Amino acid sequence: MPLASILGHREIAARLFAEIRNRPSHAYLFAGPRGVGKAIVATGLVHALMCERAPGENFCCTTTRCPVRLAPQTERTRARAGDADAPHCQCCSACVQIATGVHPDFTYISRPVGRSEVLIDQVRELIARLGIRPSRSSIRMAIIDDAETLGPPAQNALLKTLEEPPGHAIIIMVTASERALLDTVRSRMRVVRFPTLHAAELEAILAAHGVADQARARALAMLARGSAANAIALADGDEPPMKELLEALSHAKSIDFARAQSLAQEFFANRDAAAGNFELLARLLEEILCYKLLKTDFIAFPPAARSQLVSLADSLAVDAVVKCIDAAVRASVAVGENANPRMQAENWWTIAGHAMRGE
Repeated sequence: MPLASILGHREIAARLFAEIRNRPSHAYLFAGPRGVGKAIVATGLVHALMCERAPGENFCCTTTRCPVRLAPQTERTRARAGDADAPHCQCCSACVQIATGVHPDFTYISRPVGRSEVLIDQVRELIARLGIRPSRSSIRMAIIDDAETLGPPAQNALLKTLEEPPGHAIIIMVTASERALLDTVRSRMRVVRFPTLHAAELEAILAAHGVADQARARALAMLARGSAANAIALADGDEPPMKELLEALSHAKSIDFARAQSLAQEFFANRDAAAGNFELLARLLEEILCYKLLKTDFIAFPPAARSQLVSLADSLAVDAVVKCIDAAVRASVAVGENANPRMQAENWWTIAGHAMRGE
């Protein structure tokens, strides 16, 4: 699969591959909003450098739709064991090993499910593996996803490796919040910033995902705020709790501190939930603002949500909507910089209540 076939950030991917092939840095920091494809580009670079059938930009694996990669862990185990009924693909053995996480010269770590941060034990194991000479490829590569959740001890543990890197290793850290990392860590890495995706790129991603209706794909792309993950979640109906948040917005004029605390606990209890739900609030309010100013409709939403959005939009003043959007964006940024998510949510609902009452 050529790097050029990655939907979104093709120029960044091509430049990075040319750089890594000719004169690589020992460590890269891929920074940008959630869901814009940073990890896909990072994985594509690993395949391009380690593929054994067609190394280079035209590597053989399809990173976004590989049947082995998409299979549950139990099915991956069966595939590795040679089970004829397990998912198979036409990738070379190195690409399959990368996709299933067992390539001896590639390590991928991210925040474990149910934990709030990448663990220091994961980082120590990664450092130990990077110190060993590659056994199958000419280099060792590592991806540290969710790098914004690395605690100071874990980041400090990485410092020596970043200061005195093994000559055979390349580290790629992927983060949604560049400023969540220590200055000493950022300064030792080549920073690559990923912007949000254009609406046309999101429409192409949605079309590849099976959204055939162009008008719906266009509406979803606009609603996704530059994030492929948001667009796909909207298309699949896996959006964060839109119905509940819309209901809360409808009664925000009468909200008190006790209700604000309850909403913060229910929908903003941790950083992931808070980041997703502040994004959702901002998107909902932006759609309301467009409805009021540009007379747009709510085609991307289910019918029940459309009527609720129309009713809410008709009850709000433009300046109140603008204040709420500004507060939601500020709260989302603060959460990305490790502010307490529940306190940010309590503050936002209080601000929203005041704004909607015209105070």
